Amino acid sequence: MKIFFAMLFSFLTFSFCFSQNYHAFNENDWIGTWKGSLKILYPSSVQEVTMTLEIAKTSAPGKYSWKTTYGESPKTLEKNYFLYAKDADKGQWILDEDNTIFLDVYLTDNVMYTLFEVKGSLLNSIYTLDGNNIVFEVLSSKSDTPRISGNGDDEVKSYPVFVIQKAKLTK
Repeated sequence: MKIFFAMLFSFLTFSFCFSQNYHAFNENDWIGTWKGSLKILYPSSVQEVTMTLEIAKTSAPGKYSWKTTYGESPKTLEKNYFLYAKDADKGQWILDEDNTIFLDVYLTDNVMYTLFEVKGSLLNSIYTLDGNNIVFEVLSSKSDTPRISGNGDDEVKSYPVFVIQKAKLTK
């Protein structure tokens, strides 16, 4: 039995050492100009606007510009951010709005996740890199209206989604 566990431990150690780095940010895959249409799905209506995401290197090593543009001229909304690693080996990144606002980003298996609250709304944004596409999704819920169920240690708070934003962006 000891031999079995020794072999299992050796195998797991070997596999871990040579396994894929699930937290890697591959510049060649992410950098570029991504374009598509953003659908904003409300319970009773759908809106659609053009969306562009531009990811580029900056002069600072390991720091990337992350510019999102919604709509078309003259009615556009631009969001300029910077993306940089807090601890790349652990998949921890920062999306810096360059105005004292910082969003924690978790990167794993070519997917970036953020979860944050603004003005009483919880927002969960997801960027999924899939070949020549980035699928962008944002789920929004009100933080002050959870459905509470269960009791004691089994209590669960569920936050009803009230709007979904979704886009498929192509390089």
